[in-house]
Amino acid sequence: MASRSINVHPEGYHPASLTKTTFDIIIIGGGPVACFAEARLAKAGLSVAVVQYELYGGECHFFGCIPSKALLRPLEALEAAKAIDGAREAIGNNKLDVAAVFKRRDKFVDLWDDSNWISISNGASGATLVRGFGRISGMKKVSVQPHGETQKYHLDANIAIIVATGSTHIVPAIPGIESLEEGTELWTNRDAVAANSAPEHLIILGAGPVGSEMATFYSAIGSKVTLISSTAEILPTVEGEASKIVRKSLEASGVSIKLSSRVSKIEKHAANSLTVVLSNGETISGSVLLNATGRRPRTFDFGLESIGLTGEGQPLQTDASLAVPTSQGTEPWLFAVGDVNGLGPTTHMGIYQARIASNAILSSIRDKQPSVKINTPIGVTVTEAKASKNTFAQVIFTEPNIGAVGHTLASAQSAGLKVRAVDSDFSIAGAWLYGDGQPGWARWVIEEGTDRLVGATFCCVEGSEFVNASQVAILQGLTLKEMVHVVPPFPTRGEIWTYLLNAAGF
Repeated sequence: MASRSINVHPEGYHPASLTKTTFDIIIIGGGPVACFAEARLAKAGLSVAVVQYELYGGECHFFGCIPSKALLRPLEALEAAKAIDGAREAIGNNKLDVAAVFKRRDKFVDLWDDSNWISISNGASGATLVRGFGRISGMKKVSVQPHGETQKYHLDANIAIIVATGSTHIVPAIPGIESLEEGTELWTNRDAVAANSAPEHLIILGAGPVGSEMATFYSAIGSKVTLISSTAEILPTVEGEASKIVRKSLEASGVSIKLSSRVSKIEKHAANSLTVVLSNGETISGSVLLNATGRRPRTFDFGLESIGLTGEGQPLQTDASLAVPTSQGTEPWLFAVGDVNGLGPTTHMGIYQARIASNAILSSIRDKQPSVKINTPIGVTVTEAKASKNTFAQVIFTEPNIGAVGHTLASAQSAGLKVRAVDSDFSIAGAWLYGDGQPGWARWVIEEGTDRLVGATFCCVEGSEFVNASQVAILQGLTLKEMVHVVPPFPTRGEIWTYLLNAAGF
């Protein structure tokens, strides 16, 4: 099966049409992270140019979080309804309307037409959109090469350049993978979230969030699914018990999971007919291979050598204000936000970083360039990031969800922290009322001696909604003694807070 043919390089906004080539701020990248920065800086009164090579709105809006969650949400809602007497009987044996699910996804991504997103985001901010591949070409200089052209156009920034180019998928070095036709036998995340039908047998290489989420979805709509994990458990970066719950859920839905397995070669027989050979000699025949083995920052062919830096897939190193140290100039002028810096590759972390970087730029202008008239937001003094890999929240939208923030027990111990873990299931009134007998498990990781929370994991239906309170506790360094005074309403699933306190002895 061939995936949809989507034009990721629409026409318009050509650099040759620009009436000026110098702007206060140039942003390279046009995803939600860049959009946040452009809106904040343009609203302050600065002239902003946004250089975007593909669809304006970026990977997240068109090929990542938005379409994947649009596909997964109907399944989540159906399973939640099936867990409640009365609703279960009304549903009966009905299954997902697959065509309606895909149509709902199409609506969220505007059929991969970015004109609406441009009018909402870029249009509202008053920033200038420029289509083309952006590269650093010197201090405060950017070259723009339109798609399919050789000519490069040059832009200058008066104040700063923000790099928000995101990340791209890794292609593993597996013999035979090059024989697979991209979009037909070989899928990336883009093909998986843009497809309009279920492959006969989807083999997924990589059991991280993308692989596990797509295994959840495609098994639910009728595909035979095999999930291959190189690690001893799927989702290896989260708490092991949460991974185990999700694995058992996937297996119950018919997914075949190969743990501690590596692919030694791939053989293509015909269109949508291939065999994956594992290192132990086992063979798996399928129709489509989804490569979900990981991602790297988009710093390839980026011109960083012009300012003495290295790219080629390496993350850009930043300071606490998200500025990239360079040898050019005395004031920070280059900033990197989002996946491109590797500090927490999620959209929400990138938007947070865009806020910090924008504040740092505006604060510097206000303090050091008073002749530049700007309107600063109230929170402009927040110019250093506190949220990090050890404190930011993430959600994996499997069935059930995993919501996590901060350390796992293992990562805390690896970091040299003296910690203990307390666990609780969801055998609580609020959870039983919400859905009869739905599984659930939660863990807090607590620092010994201080009784401060350093990590939390929730694996349950809509577990995405549980992490915020724990994140506040971690960021503010709250102790369990202080957390006792946070009183969740009864009867809600938020009562899990009380049960974890009880498990901790408070």
